[in-house]
Amino acid sequence: MKGIKKEFWIGTAVFLAFAVLGMTLNEVGITFLSRIVIMALYALSFNLMFGYAGMSSVGHALYFGFGGYALMVFLTKLHMPLLPACILSVLVVIPVSWFLGTACLKNNMVTFSFLTMGLCTTVQMVLYKTTSLGGTVGFTYYFLPEWLSGYRSLFFFILVCVTVCAVLIYFLVQSPYAQMLKAVRENEERLTFLGVHVQKLRVSVFVLSAVFADIAGILYAFRNSGAYTTSLDANVSMQAIMMCVVGGRYVFLGPVLGSVIITTIQNYLSVKTKYYEGIIGVIIVLTAYFLREGLLGKHGPVEKLVAAFRKKAGKP
Repeated sequence: MKGIKKEFWIGTAVFLAFAVLGMTLNEVGITFLSRIVIMALYALSFNLMFGYAGMSSVGHALYFGFGGYALMVFLTKLHMPLLPACILSVLVVIPVSWFLGTACLKNNMVTFSFLTMGLCTTVQMVLYKTTSLGGTVGFTYYFLPEWLSGYRSLFFFILVCVTVCAVLIYFLVQSPYAQMLKAVRENEERLTFLGVHVQKLRVSVFVLSAVFADIAGILYAFRNSGAYTTSLDANVSMQAIMMCVVGGRYVFLGPVLGSVIITTIQNYLSVKTKYYEGIIGVIIVLTAYFLREGLLGKHGPVEKLVAAFRKKAGKP
C-alpha cells in the first residue's frame, strides 16, 4: 500500500503540474505541452511490453499511426459521427494487433523485433502509395466539435483522456497479471515448466499495448486535425524506446519523465541544429551505459538525490 500511495501522490502532482501549465501557457506552449502528454501515454503503452514483459518491438509506431488513420477513414470515407468513429478506431485495432502479434511472436524475440519493424515500414509505404488514404500528404480534416475548438479546452480534454488511460495502466501493472509478465521477462523457461502458455501471455500484452498506443494516436489526430505518414516513421518507434530507457523502464512513471525529456530535447534541438538526432543518440548511449535502469530506476540519480535529502533531514 505504501508503494501505491507513493505512486498515486507523485502521479497526482504530475497531473496538477500539467494542469497549471495548461492554464498559464500561451497557445504555442500548450500545443507543445499537449504533444508531451500524448507521447507520455504512447511511452506508457510501449512500456507494458518493453519494461514488464521484456519485448522489444521496433515498430510500435504502427499502432500509434493506426489510431489516427482509422479515425480519419471513419470520419471522411464512412462519414461516421465523431464518438462512434473513436470507439470503432479502438475496437478495430484489437483483432489487427492480435493477428500481427501472433504472427510476430512465432519465433524468438530477435525475430519479433525485426518483424514489427518490417510491418510498420510496409504499412507506411502502402500509405505513401495509396492516394485514397492521403498518399504522402496524409489526411487534413478539421473535425473537432465547437466545445473543443479552443486550444486550451482541447489540451484539457487530451490531459483527462491520458490521465484516465494512465490510471488504467497503473492498476494493470499492479495486478497479478503484471507479475506474470515480469516472470516471462526474467525466466521464460520456468514459467513454461509451471504450465503457463507464454506466447498467449505475450500476445495479450501486445494487444493491450497496441490499444493504448491507438488511443494516443487518436488524441494526436485531435491535436493535429488529421493523420500523417510521419506518425509511422521509424524514429517514432525509437522514441518509445528512448523515453522508457531514459526515464526508467522498470518504474511506472519512468516513461512519463522520459517523454518530457526526449520530446523537449527533440523539439528544442531540431530548431537549433540539423544534427539533433545525433545528439539524442549520444544521450541514449550515455544513459544506457551509465544509467541502465534510467533516471527513476534503482540506484539512479533521482533515488540518490532523495536519499541524500532524507539523510540531510535526519530521516532514516
